[in-house]
Amino acid sequence: MLRTQLLWRLLPSVMVVILVASFFAYRLAFDMANEAYDAALFDSARSLAQQIRVGSGARPALELPRAAEEILLFDPHDRIYYRVTAADGATVAGDARLPLPPAALTGAAPVHFYDTLIAGERVRASAYALFADGETPAGTVIFAETLVKRRHLLERILFTLVVPLIVITVLAAGLVWYGVRAGLAPLNDLALSLARRNSSDLRPVATDRVPGEVRPAVEAFNNLMTRVEAAHSAQQRFLSEAAHQLRTPLAGLSAQLDRALLAQDYEALKPALVQLRGASRRVTRLVNQLLTIARAEPGADPKREFAEFDLAALVQETCREWVPDALAAGVDLGFAGDAGPLKMVGHEALIGELLNNLIDNALRYGARAGQSVTVRLTQDPQPEITVEDEGPGVVAEERSRIFERFHRVAGSAAGGAGLGLAIVREIARTHGAEAWVEAGAEGRGAVFRVRFPAQKMNRSPNV
Repeated sequence: MLRTQLLWRLLPSVMVVILVASFFAYRLAFDMANEAYDAALFDSARSLAQQIRVGSGARPALELPRAAEEILLFDPHDRIYYRVTAADGATVAGDARLPLPPAALTGAAPVHFYDTLIAGERVRASAYALFADGETPAGTVIFAETLVKRRHLLERILFTLVVPLIVITVLAAGLVWYGVRAGLAPLNDLALSLARRNSSDLRPVATDRVPGEVRPAVEAFNNLMTRVEAAHSAQQRFLSEAAHQLRTPLAGLSAQLDRALLAQDYEALKPALVQLRGASRRVTRLVNQLLTIARAEPGADPKREFAEFDLAALVQETCREWVPDALAAGVDLGFAGDAGPLKMVGHEALIGELLNNLIDNALRYGARAGQSVTVRLTQDPQPEITVEDEGPGVVAEERSRIFERFHRVAGSAAGGAGLGLAIVREIARTHGAEAWVEAGAEGRGAVFRVRFPAQKMNRSPNV
């Protein structure tokens, strides 16, 4: 769990900080106390030195009454040792077992503290140089004590630090645990909120109580939920529209089959078969249109299949494929515009279906026999595909509605489902393009335009 991982990462770090801080606090307190004991040790050595008479060329002489010596050497905790030596190191007074200082004393450094042993016991000593005249010591006073008081001080310092350390550690662990728990509370609330949702609840998650570090993940999750909801809505809409649109032609197919079953001979059966063939073609076209519009839905994410292709070649090839149908209808279908390569990044199959629907719409509802349909591809100022016919045109009131699904202009020829131009609009939106219709030249016919953003196009040199 994240909480356990955070605790395992934070608590050792807090413990290390506390231990390091306690160590430095201990060292600082011990050093300060040790300096105080050394200062007292030096005062004793200097007091003893004041009782020594040093003459020029003579050995030092200690003039210390017995009572004063007992007072000087009295300590309720430690054993006290002293030694007075001449310049040659010979013992003048005191305990000869007390070692001399490891470093020579001079006028610049007349005092030296050091740790040593006496009778196998560790002691702390202070050496103080005696001068008669000049810079050469005439003798040395060494005053030493055992380390009992210092060990007691060390124990008190450790005890004083350990108890607060334990309390601080417990408090720090508790605060870290509480902080981690409080910090993760919004995530627990988020998990609980998501767990209570049903499969159809795809609303974005509120981010007002989400920690800043987790907000990018929640926002990415919300974006995913938005795309899933769009795909779900597109699927539901597709199923509803498909069921609605397929009901009528399938009912017609069933009726024609019943009629065919009642026929007594081929001549009576033939009209029913013709109707069955027409109905079958309409159903096939409707299914293809529904599948195309489903692929162009925003939730279907057709941009995953975007690739670079030659738009000019696609438009010319599509026009050639429609020539036989145009000739059968007595319509002159032509292409105008640059024939050179025109590179575009998009879904080639969907762009082809867009153009198919525009040409089919022009041949079915626009141009009549003897009229023409012109397909143009232009580059400047923006890449644009236009399909212009010489038919009756589209009245201004209908121009914004003919791109709606299943909308058909009153009085238009039968046979369509009202999906062709809706497909054009969906495919155009997928490619960031605009699709609209306007009146033709001098108010005759209709011009359907699809204008692409300039950044999606790349004019290649003619080869």
